[in-house]
Amino acid sequence: MRTAFLAMALLFSSWAVADEARPVYVEVVENNASQFLVKWKVPPVMPAGQEPYIKLQHPDCRVVDGANAAGLIGRRLYQCDIQDPDAAFALVLDYPQSNPALTSLIVFKPFEAEPIQVFSGPEKTKVDIPVSTSASAVAKQYTVAGIEHILIGTDHLLFVLCLMIIAGSFKRLLLTVTGFTIAHSITLSLATLDIFRLPTELVELLIALSIVLLAVEIIKHNRAEAGAAPSFTWRYPVSASSAFGLLHGFGFAVVLQELGLPAAMKVHALLFFNIGVELGQLLFIAAVLVLIFILMRSIPAANRHRVVLVEAVVYVVGITSAYWLFERFAVLF
Repeated sequence: MRTAFLAMALLFSSWAVADEARPVYVEVVENNASQFLVKWKVPPVMPAGQEPYIKLQHPDCRVVDGANAAGLIGRRLYQCDIQDPDAAFALVLDYPQSNPALTSLIVFKPFEAEPIQVFSGPEKTKVDIPVSTSASAVAKQYTVAGIEHILIGTDHLLFVLCLMIIAGSFKRLLLTVTGFTIAHSITLSLATLDIFRLPTELVELLIALSIVLLAVEIIKHNRAEAGAAPSFTWRYPVSASSAFGLLHGFGFAVVLQELGLPAAMKVHALLFFNIGVELGQLLFIAAVLVLIFILMRSIPAANRHRVVLVEAVVYVVGITSAYWLFERFAVLF
């Protein structure tokens, strides 16, 4: 299982900067029957001058304030003298060049109704705003959000990669991933439901530290003298996955808190976001296992040099996570 991780490391090394899992966040607030306020917050990974021009689209709406508003944070006020009640509202995100893989979250806040959340992928630049939502729509939106978050959350994937290296066999991997799933589901729920939280900056720093610690553990194990007893983590990888999984759950919660939960279906949305995270995690593990199978069949020399390959992968992971650690430490302090 360990012989193909070098290819994965080459993929992740191109993501040496901390991952940006936050979406472009837009609120459309219905102040009264004829006024709509559009507010937005764009993640700071967007280069200056490349922020999307965000506008409300409806044939009976016109801008009355903030026509030239731009930047990472802004607002625009619309006067809507509705003549055609059947005309649909839509939100347009007009990128000067292209969208750098950022998802979008639009929150519509009607004047006298519950807020409605709409997720969209990077490929969509025009999003229809529904006047109502359903349980099935919430399930789909939050499942997709969970899958997208884990697949672009490089730090979480590197942690899972380290767990796969330590687990080794399929049975141990199954137990290790199960422990990680149960643990992060607990803290994800606690944080999202406002029962217990940790500062975002501290959580991100500790997640980077958890990856560094696992990388060091793998190197120490590979370089231990022959006959030396393996460490507790190596004998019981589920212990590390469960302990650090509690921490990573707070990291998942940071994203879900950014997205928000529909007031009438909080538990429903939380459940399906967690399901999406698990599906994304399983997709990643399956992709790694398929890659390992292909490389073992096509490159026999990889099996003979598996220790060297594993160490090369772990060094890439360790250097990347150490960079995140110092970067996040600077932000925190």
